[in-house]
Amino acid sequence: MSDAYYLQLTEQLRHLIDQNAAQWEGKLPAERSLAERFATTRVTLRQALSQLEGEGLIHRSNRRGWFISPARLDYDPTRDAGFNDYVRAQGRQPRTAVLSMETRPHPPAARALGLPDDQPFHHIRRRRYVDDRAVLVESLWVVPDRAPELLEIYTDQSLWGLLRGRWGHHLANRSIRMVSEALAPIDAEELFVAPGTAGLNIRRAILDDQQRPIEFDEEHWLHDSLCICVELSGQT
Repeated sequence: MSDAYYLQLTEQLRHLIDQNAAQWEGKLPAERSLAERFATTRVTLRQALSQLEGEGLIHRSNRRGWFISPARLDYDPTRDAGFNDYVRAQGRQPRTAVLSMETRPHPPAARALGLPDDQPFHHIRRRRYVDDRAVLVESLWVVPDRAPELLEIYTDQSLWGLLRGRWGHHLANRSIRMVSEALAPIDAEELFVAPGTAGLNIRRAILDDQQRPIEFDEEHWLHDSLCICVELSGQT
């Protein structure tokens, strides 16, 4: 396949998607149909589709096909607003599914919070949706002394709302790390995509207003689901 043909096919697909997005209701026709339409092989078609996927225009769901990606969610990881609040503020519909809960050590969380490697944590694993699309999975690691019966009462509500309302904790300091990643098999499976799909990894180590370590969380986002927006103010 020449570069010229590859670029031409990519642009033809982009135009076709733009013209038919409403009619298709978010889902592209089957690969066989698209390959026949453009008189090309499915191998060549997939290369063009993968290019558009890398740009965030479309995304692939395991065993379901190709879909037009919705508008990215504006996301400021430094703000205290909960997931449900900032999703609804942008006219979208949030949903949370709790995948597992347990208590066990997790050395990476302990090191991030300056605690011994054998420090146990309450661990909550959950998947979060925007408009019925799974966009991230996250692991929350909470120091048990700060929220003793957390796993007994947690459902799918805001964790920090619960920590404030029930135990009187207030978020004070946090260290945030963001890095692009290829989704590991477990994260990809929980997001219904193929292993190695492009993602964004966000980690936070959080202290309360008394400078006590309270929580470490790690998020794995689909790369085309969000736009990082951080507002800064003050003199330079």
